[in-house]
Amino acid sequence: EREVSNRARLRQEVANPFAVVRLWGAAAFSAQAGVASLVAMSRLAASIANAPGADTVEQSAQTLGIDLACLGVLAGIFLRERSQEAKRLQKFEREEVLSQLVIELPSGKRAQLQDIQGFARLVIVSAGSSELATSVKAAEEWRTELSERAVIVVPVIQDSPAAGNTEDDGSSETIDWLSWRGEKLTDNEKPFMVKPVRNEEWQRWIGEQKEEASVNQDAMVWISLRKDGRVRSSGKGSPNWQRFAQTIPVDKGAWGGFLDGMDGRV
Repeated sequence: EREVSNRARLRQEVANPFAVVRLWGAAAFSAQAGVASLVAMSRLAASIANAPGADTVEQSAQTLGIDLACLGVLAGIFLRERSQEAKRLQKFEREEVLSQLVIELPSGKRAQLQDIQGFARLVIVSAGSSELATSVKAAEEWRTELSERAVIVVPVIQDSPAAGNTEDDGSSETIDWLSWRGEKLTDNEKPFMVKPVRNEEWQRWIGEQKEEASVNQDAMVWISLRKDGRVRSSGKGSPNWQRFAQTIPVDKGAWGGFLDGMDGRV
């Protein structure tokens, strides 16, 4: 497993402020239940030996049973909380790694994904060249609606490590990066598509997500992000661009994404 960064830990604490209280509270009560169980065992042994002043065997056995039951419940809560905390940390760490991947804008400027988060809803699509080009063409049909909703497409070619860093050579249906680079955007206009840089790093990140979800490494997948960088949803195949255009609310400019946790289902 990848080492969890401090930023991911901070995000986990902010998102789940009482998780630490539940975790260590369950641990403390489990320890108390364990001590009580040991004491109850010694009292049961005294009862069996007919020690002076000892409770009856039935009473001692009942007390031990209650203590062991409490220990089992509390230990179960502790283990569950610890497992959930580990899963949350890994999720936030994956999102942190994603935010540091590099993209190229049509202007030629390069930036990390986190530099455009906050005002864009990114949709990452990963597939072979032909499938990816078909999906991007389908998105173009809804370009106006998607742009109004601050959706930016990130097409990641999974054919080869260098695939994302080459231009269209005309040998098969591919994304026309030359035309994309020639797009002229106004100062306030957001690009409809950005280009992944160092494609092998993108492939590695997507491959880890596929492995986590038990998805075939050759499968076409998409991942939709909220404005704050959290994963909204994901799926196999090409995204349903029409659904994105119909369920995500129109971007509100300076205040867009203020309640981004409620900005659509896809």
